[in-house]
Amino acid sequence: MNDVALILADKLLSHQIALLRYSASEKNRIMTLFAQMEKELKAKLASDDITEFTRQRLEKLLEECAAVIESFYGKMQDEVDIEDLAKTEVKASTNIIASIGLEASIPTAVTVKALIADTLLQGAPLADWWAKQAEDTAFKFMAQVRQGVAQGETLQQIITRIVGSKKKGIPGIMDISRRNALTLVHDSVMQITNDARMAVYRENDDIIKGVRWLATLDGHTCLRCIPRDGKMWTLDGKPLNTNLTFSMPPAHPACRCVLCPVTKTMKELGIDVEELPKGTRASDLGQIPADTSFDAFLARHSDEYLNKLLGPGRAELYRKGKITLNQLID
Repeated sequence: MNDVALILADKLLSHQIALLRYSASEKNRIMTLFAQMEKELKAKLASDDITEFTRQRLEKLLEECAAVIESFYGKMQDEVDIEDLAKTEVKASTNIIASIGLEASIPTAVTVKALIADTLLQGAPLADWWAKQAEDTAFKFMAQVRQGVAQGETLQQIITRIVGSKKKGIPGIMDISRRNALTLVHDSVMQITNDARMAVYRENDDIIKGVRWLATLDGHTCLRCIPRDGKMWTLDGKPLNTNLTFSMPPAHPACRCVLCPVTKTMKELGIDVEELPKGTRASDLGQIPADTSFDAFLARHSDEYLNKLLGPGRAELYRKGKITLNQLID
């Protein structure tokens, strides 16, 4: 890996901070919508004595509540402006490449439009993920209300089933739905930005020869992403320094990994100058050389850290050299 790619990785990680802030602001909006949805659902349940409802009246009320849930999830989906985010990330990625003195081309409007239309998260369109979450929330909501009514619970007990009670330490079904929605916001932002970056990289294949997987170097990185850190593939997915099959991050819910461009060397670009100095990357050890592998990173930590990250059994096998990081995902 050449030094220019390391500096690009450094700049990309700096830009990632702005994306995380954007994701956090979107999550705050989702939290506001969830609070409004819970308030409206509680109002519907409290509009009459549901414990005295006939089955027919109860089902009608539940249908109205399901419509409320579907409506609010539609608003949540609209909070993430896919088109604006994709265009912003295309521009930002192009500027990052241009910032080191390389002439970068911007993908055409047609390419960006196709990117937005074809964005998939874990193999499914984003709209389908939101629709599925709305359906799951409505299903769980109706099940809890029916069960509460069948057991002769009070209105407050039924509402507690839905929204929980922090004071009593009782979780509600909305807690899970809220976490799932926040994860979907994060994953949507990461998926769209990585798709946009790949569009820029492919548009500039005269100066970019591949991509490098960059995982976050801390104790929260999962066993699926650890072995991929530092691995490289060509722009069409052929392995360069690994036997792992190429895939686009996010690799799983709440994944924090990104794809960094691997540029051609100055010599390969036909520029007769010395290579630029190496950059750094962030870790829970502070700033370390950007080409630090996860193996080298783990070697600087204690056995206790390794046991917590990999699990005692895997950590012991890893220390003895009986398994590699690549084998952790086999």
